[in-house]
Amino acid sequence: MIVVRAARPDEYALVGELTVAAYRGLAVDHLWGGYEHEIMDTATRAKGSQILVAEIDGRVVGSVTYVSEHTSPWSESTLPGEAHFRLLAVDAAARGRGVGEVLVRACLDRARATAQPVIIHTTPWMETARRMYERMGFVRRPDRDIPYEEWHTPSIEDLPEKWIGQSFLAYTAATS
Repeated sequence: MIVVRAARPDEYALVGELTVAAYRGLAVDHLWGGYEHEIMDTATRAKGSQILVAEIDGRVVGSVTYVSEHTSPWSESTLPGEAHFRLLAVDAAARGRGVGEVLVRACLDRARATAQPVIIHTTPWMETARRMYERMGFVRRPDRDIPYEEWHTPSIEDLPEKWIGQSFLAYTAATS
């Protein structure tokens, strides 16, 4: 059975490591420009969001960052009244067991409790996540896509070539 709960401060380092490991497994580098250090600083992230973990048999096997306030520094291009989640990560040994979906449902439940629609952004290279979102009823919103050049200012000098001209892909989920 998968249990979702708030992460404890003594688990923040584990959450950061789990998330960085998941991002390292992507086909295209997502950790450039200091992002790895931001991800590892889960304690700072927890000040403007909720850090949720999934555990199986008492072992943390996944995490997600849920953001209900568009003014949070961890909110990505949300409008007033929208909720958001990001940094969804599942331990490689626990993949295929529904951990990611349970974490996403926990975020949707939180948004539903406050009558907030959910918007997320992902990348073209997060194919497994995009398939899961679509299976769960998320709808692509190309009108809310954000080209990297607009997303990150000032721009990062070591931007990998594969990111040039790419956009973060928007999806929404109704929670009513």
